[in-house]
Amino acid sequence: MKSEIFVSKILKTDVNGAMERLLEHLPFPREARTIGIKLNLCDYRKPESGAVTDPVVLEPLLLGVRQRYPDADIFVYEHDATGTLASNLFGYVGVDRVASRYGVRCVSLANKEWVVKRIRGTHFSELEIPRILAECDLLINHPKLKTHGQVFMTCGLKNMYGCHRLKRKVIYHRRLINEAIVDINLAIPSHLIVVDANLCVEGNRGPTQGLPKRVGLLIGGSDIVAVDAFGAKLMGFKHRKVRHIVLAARMGLGFLNYQVIGDWDPKNAAIYKFRFSMFNYRLMQFARRLLK
Repeated sequence: MKSEIFVSKILKTDVNGAMERLLEHLPFPREARTIGIKLNLCDYRKPESGAVTDPVVLEPLLLGVRQRYPDADIFVYEHDATGTLASNLFGYVGVDRVASRYGVRCVSLANKEWVVKRIRGTHFSELEIPRILAECDLLINHPKLKTHGQVFMTCGLKNMYGCHRLKRKVIYHRRLINEAIVDINLAIPSHLIVVDANLCVEGNRGPTQGLPKRVGLLIGGSDIVAVDAFGAKLMGFKHRKVRHIVLAARMGLGFLNYQVIGDWDPKNAAIYKFRFSMFNYRLMQFARRLLK
């Protein structure tokens, strides 16, 4: 089976037009009363770094969702991480100002009620998840496309990793990062994925300390595995080498085969390739094994 992925090119900085073309091709449900949109606020970085949600890209997404669901309760959300507080990041990045224009709430998961959800995961048999997400009619995953010094790349699947309740999520990085990525997606599946591949991050110090890379694309679909597999290919990685993508497909989260429509010509793929040193990657993996 092949899942459909849509690619929309940002022409002459027209992010609004590119986003609307993308949203027109996504299978939005006819009705949705409660809608949650997962952001990527992983560090105290500004949007021009490429590392965090960009309000310039988020705004037309919120506009498009609000137009489709004028009476819905829409919120953007993030959770605390090892060195961050989500409640601070909404204002630091400028998300709060954009959200307020469309009657969208900013929600820190740290302040919400959590419930236990049983799963048949790769490692976990149950996980705590926020009740507010369990009760949503529509969950939209809005990741950034970035390299990652430990798991090669971060897109839709890795973006949901931030929903693990544990604040010091770096603990999972030591041994269970791929399994933890897949299992949180089993517990909180994304209905739609809208990838900001406009200003990305490349290099081995991604996802937060890498180098900004202008790609100028938006990517969307309803199959998170297919979207991530295409993202890996766009960056220059073989998706079968990205363990959390392969594990996610094996666990039934989506398909590795996809069909790309929209502004994409495989002949031009080489111009998008991200810088990433496999020598440095292997060196760091060796160093991590020594430190265990």
